[in-house]
Amino acid sequence: MTCTLYIVRHGIAALPVADTPDSERSLTAEGTRKMMRAAIGLKRLGIVPDVVLSSPLRRAQETAALLASTLSPQLAVEVYEPLAPGTAAADLMRGLRPYRAAAHLVLVGHQPDLGELASHLLTGSASLAPLPFKKGAVAAIEVASLPPRAVGLLRWFLTPKQLRTIGQVRGR
Repeated sequence: MTCTLYIVRHGIAALPVADTPDSERSLTAEGTRKMMRAAIGLKRLGIVPDVVLSSPLRRAQETAALLASTLSPQLAVEVYEPLAPGTAAADLMRGLRPYRAAAHLVLVGHQPDLGELASHLLTGSASLAPLPFKKGAVAAIEVASLPPRAVGLLRWFLTPKQLRTIGQVRGR
């Protein structure tokens, strides 16, 4: 069974502050507003995830919660430790075995790891073609199985501005 992975970089986060761990940085008001509008764009595209997985960092969990509440309100966000910064793409993919029945899986994390993950999924190499995820960007990559045993197919790669524009389109 094929699965579409929606790879999402977290929204705009607060700047680092001395004496506050990086893991506790939250989305800014602007980041929350823009991410919500991007989520509406994803909804207009018909995205309904079976599972939403998030990095354990606060800004990613807040982004994942916005996506889940907009796209599939009955879903709880699951914290997935391999989405934390610094995990190799191959290791992250191996851990997805429990989700192999999902047809639509959202992964919320960080750069440069997400760009390397996309490259790994599309080419088999994390360094061959890393995608340049802006904050709030989303790539849809279709794979034949979870964990993937072959390269996937890039269905689309949208910037946050494009998603917000889609969210504003009326009359569909």
